[in-house]
Amino acid sequence: MYLVRPADFADLPALERLAQQAGIGITNFPANRERLNDKIASSRRSLQTDVVQPGDESYLFVLVDTSKDQIVGCCGIDAMVGVDTPFYSYRIDEVVHASPQLQIHNRIPALFLCHDYSGTSRLIALVVDKAHQNNVAMSLLSRARLLFIARYPERFTKRLFAELRGESDKKGYSAFWDALGKHFFTMDFKKADYLSGVSNKNFIAELMPRYPIYVPTLPEAAQEAIGVIHENSDQSAEILLNEGFEFRGYVDIFDAGPSIEARTESLHTITQQKMDKALSLTDTAKGPMHLISAGHLEHFRVTAAPAEPQVAGLALEKATQERLGISSGHRIQWVAL
Repeated sequence: MYLVRPADFADLPALERLAQQAGIGITNFPANRERLNDKIASSRRSLQTDVVQPGDESYLFVLVDTSKDQIVGCCGIDAMVGVDTPFYSYRIDEVVHASPQLQIHNRIPALFLCHDYSGTSRLIALVVDKAHQNNVAMSLLSRARLLFIARYPERFTKRLFAELRGESDKKGYSAFWDALGKHFFTMDFKKADYLSGVSNKNFIAELMPRYPIYVPTLPEAAQEAIGVIHENSDQSAEILLNEGFEFRGYVDIFDAGPSIEARTESLHTITQQKMDKALSLTDTAKGPMHLISAGHLEHFRVTAAPAEPQVAGLALEKATQERLGISSGHRIQWVAL
């Protein structure tokens, strides 16, 4: 079975292993020990801080295979991006070129550099060991973040977005980057992606072109990559799209992977989750699988287990209560898997 909990410093070696497995293109989870340690420290600090409104807090969670007490995944939330430096994206829009004399009216797609997502909460770094990329583990890890947001709405903005990994190969070649970014940064995609994850992002503002990029002027391979999801991210993308996230014309400035967004009050997990009492079962649960959370902030825990909704609360197996560190009568949060 699986359990999601906040990351701690003892998890650093496992997080390093996951970051190395993840490969190129997941900018917010670099394979850099110092940066990963900073992410854990920031998460612990955020969980121990009283928050009235969102700021530069960030939260990092790990997925534990409880049968082996092994960390097999991680994910996170940034309470607000663009606090210190603008958060850049490309907005896909159209430029009109018309000549009444020639009776020509053309609408040409173009990429506009913007920071429209600055000041918005972001889901980050969903990485799962290949051996555990099953529906239960992936859904539990991804949706655990939404249960946390539902529990602590004051810590996040009403608008939420996630960047989906764009197309690149195992060697780090990105057709989009090769056609555009490489000419301004004078480095390959792999190095730019790594620098973006471990250093101050001021270099992006200093080097990116300020004028609209006309899409038809790009090579065909680069055009076809715009808004395309990396094949390794299809499963995580499907979970979020089923939650209610939508693509609204924004792509990453490095690999042109799509950004998807939603209002928190429209997301399935947040609208359907309930607060209830945990009830003990004398027999094995025969009910459907549920996501069940308990614990406050740094003691927040989420698991997936069969449970039986009842009038007085949610009936759980003893093993499920033990994983969450609760007993009968404790307040829990739950939603159907």
